[in-house]
Amino acid sequence: MADHLLCDDALLLVGDQQIEVQVDVGLFLPDTGSWGGVLRQIPPPLADTVKSATEVRLRMSTGQERRIRLLAGSSDETSVPFMGEGTAPF
Repeated sequence: MADHLLCDDALLLVGDQQIEVQVDVGLFLPDTGSWGGVLRQIPPPLADTVKSATEVRLRMSTGQERRIRLLAGSSDETSVPFMGEGTAPF
């Protein structure tokens, strides 16, 4: 997947907050459409809020928006892996 990553600026939507992040996103299994990636540069004061949120959405710079599911990460990281829901937004 590393050869096919899209690096982009995006908005992370958590509740009523919009958080500017960078995202590395791509298809994990092209035949199934499974996609995901890594959110980068989550501001440290908001990292715990993002990781404990029940609904998180990702809005790409193209305007495409999808729900994502955050994967395990330590509480002091500002980069978080995720899996996307629905069709890939790219």
